[in-house]
Amino acid sequence: MKNKSFIFALLLVFVALVTGCASVKEARHEYLMKGQVLEVSGGQAYLCVGSASGAKEGQELDVFRYVPSSILGEKQRPSYRREKVGTVKITQVVDAHFANAQVLSGNVRANDVAEF
Repeated sequence: MKNKSFIFALLLVFVALVTGCASVKEARHEYLMKGQVLEVSGGQAYLCVGSASGAKEGQELDVFRYVPSSILGEKQRPSYRREKVGTVKITQVVDAHFANAQVLSGNVRANDVAEF
């Protein structure tokens, strides 16, 4: 009887961990997804973010650029700051790694970073 209770408890812990990991993965895609802007032409952007990253048609992402800051960081090295430069909307997920997007606002350029 004691062994059955122990096995049942282990099974419950295992199920809780597995379902917990699934929700963490979903949260990661919803809150941490980011990808590089590879190309921009005619109001369209090509992003290095695809289905493997959780990208879906219709998602809107803010676009940031890392620009040098006049403030020196540790060890007197130049520092950078994130600057929001626009917004894009995914129009087509091409494959696991890439997507097409429409530039909704701002001055989006290649090498910027699109993220939630």
